[in-house]
Amino acid sequence: MRAYNESESCVGNAGLRSFDRTLMSTKPLNKHQLRNQETHARLLKAAEEVFVRDGYEGAQLSEIAAAASRTKGAVYDHFKSKEDLFLALFETRTREYINQLVDRLKTCTNQRQSLEAFRDFYLGLSLDKTWPILTLEFKLFALRHPESKDRLRKAFLMLKAPSNNELDHQMFGTLNRKQKAKVDLSLSALGPVVSGLILESYFEPDILSDQSIRLLLGQIFDALFPAQ
Repeated sequence: MRAYNESESCVGNAGLRSFDRTLMSTKPLNKHQLRNQETHARLLKAAEEVFVRDGYEGAQLSEIAAAASRTKGAVYDHFKSKEDLFLALFETRTREYINQLVDRLKTCTNQRQSLEAFRDFYLGLSLDKTWPILTLEFKLFALRHPESKDRLRKAFLMLKAPSNNELDHQMFGTLNRKQKAKVDLSLSALGPVVSGLILESYFEPDILSDQSIRLLLGQIFDALFPAQ
């Protein structure tokens, strides 16, 4: 593991201003809007529990509604179908992870800090035991439902670390075409590696403990992205 000097704390970076969230002044939500917002969030949370437990094919909208303490009609008020709910869940969870990574990178002042922040974020993915199951369900769904390929492709692209020249430069410096291709290849391997190890840990818990997985992920990250 590369050494990290905590005295070089991450403090504001102008290089990521384009990712700053603009806080717009809006009117307070009324009670109906607040309840709709709460229902939407409850349905997504319940859907994650049911999809992870039963898989996409086995999941029932009535069970998701019950788990959210809502009616089945409420599900259809927010989502067109089980497929729509499933994809909305996946897109929401993916967007949350992307926002977390971008927020971390926004606070870094140099390349070393940025790469270290990315590394810490990556190792932290090992703590989410449901995400690999959800991504596996998504990939199986994509294979079995090619008719939904357009939306599936967009959602699948969200799986990868946000591809942005500004972010790439902050983490990896100036890259020529060959170097950029190598970085993109390495980035594409990160998700499958962490998902595979976590899934395998359900069958080899003594060998693949949480600590062991983090150690392996750190070694793999450092091999793919050696310190400059």
